[in-house]
Amino acid sequence: MKSPEFPDLSEPNNFTAQDEASLGQLNLIEWVECDDVYKPTEKPIQKFTAERGISSEFSQVYILEEARAEFIRHLEADVSVEHGGILFGQAYTDPECGIYVEVTAAVAAPATIGTGARLQFTPDSWQGIMDYAKAAHPEANIVGWYHSHPNIGVFMSGTDMRTQQAFFRHPWCLSIVCDPVRRQIGYFLGEKAERVKPIRFS
Repeated sequence: MKSPEFPDLSEPNNFTAQDEASLGQLNLIEWVECDDVYKPTEKPIQKFTAERGISSEFSQVYILEEARAEFIRHLEADVSVEHGGILFGQAYTDPECGIYVEVTAAVAAPATIGTGARLQFTPDSWQGIMDYAKAAHPEANIVGWYHSHPNIGVFMSGTDMRTQQAFFRHPWCLSIVCDPVRRQIGYFLGEKAERVKPIRFS
């Protein structure tokens, strides 16, 4: 797994209209395609759901209950500041339904710098995530990220959108936003961060 330069998420989430208007000038990061970019595995959805004992209808996102519990525990532990981490799993493609993603682990980012309305990942954060992931989840790939909005609701702020579009813009990349105070969770998929309803499985 390659470790990209992680974005600076230190800007506040309560952007003004003027801030939003200048996003095009601020977002100078571009994701460059290369030969080693992760590609989804071809797997018919019927085979995927049968292997995992899922009998629900098709969803673009499937999340293991243990992974969901991991990020909730992390974000509920301290609601005074924002916290976050990385989602690991696999992306698949079905010939009829298209791309869908499976989240099997949520890895908390160590050494982050957070306040009530902002979060910054440091180089130590990224290194800690990668070291843990290689040891605990060697077969998994990065499929997204998660972070908290303590008591401000679930939405993709301007900063969140720039992060998604710059570093998690692929169709299988997921952003999870959790308000641990209001106990709300939102799942946003792809470059446009379209809200989706996941199917949970154990």
